[in-house]
Amino acid sequence: MSVKINFPATLRDLRARYDRWLAAPPKVHQPMHGLHDEGTLALDKAGLAARCWVDLPIDWIPEHGAVLHGGYGEDRAIYDTPIFNCPGEEPRTLHLGLDIFAAAGAPVFAPLDGQVHSLQRNDNAKDYGPTLILQHEAEVDLIFYTLYGHLDPDLLDTLQPGGRVKRGQEIARLGDSSVNGGWAPHLHFQVMLDMLGKRGDFPGVCSKSEAGEWLQLCPDPRALIGLAV
Repeated sequence: MSVKINFPATLRDLRARYDRWLAAPPKVHQPMHGLHDEGTLALDKAGLAARCWVDLPIDWIPEHGAVLHGGYGEDRAIYDTPIFNCPGEEPRTLHLGLDIFAAAGAPVFAPLDGQVHSLQRNDNAKDYGPTLILQHEAEVDLIFYTLYGHLDPDLLDTLQPGGRVKRGQEIARLGDSSVNGGWAPHLHFQVMLDMLGKRGDFPGVCSKSEAGEWLQLCPDPRALIGLAV
């Protein structure tokens, strides 16, 4: 599945508007309870080796009910299925979102007021599984989007495109490995400044050669939700 695209000509200006808006911190509800700066998990080569892992165990959850997060801009070898490795193309291994790890069933909340942009079940191996994308109008000239992947499929029956959500509203719950694309339970949380015409899905990893453009298009989610960057 090729994800090569033409990035918007206005991307630099759009990112500058987003960064200016974020400089005066908005009121944001964190997408999951229990997040804190010290609770991190690395899944790059060094992070896996530190836990004696070769991959993320499919049945793993943080110990003692902790909530861990990490992964923005991280180079990960765990993306080893065909959706990340198209024949003849550079592999996509650089992570564009923030992964938040907790037990299946943990609630997910809207960080800001918004509107349901799209929903979809993305069922490839190691894909998002049930996916939600919200649209947020931060200012008159600034609209951006947030993506929530690896969810319980019940959200596909409870939310509809065009529906409104409020900051702090429970919008979904984490799915388990049988429904979330085949991963240990976690939320993939991503910010996008332009949907590039897509609905229900959006690349969550990119090739290293295109990292500059993708990381500009998809800002670090930690800055939005009050975590240290």
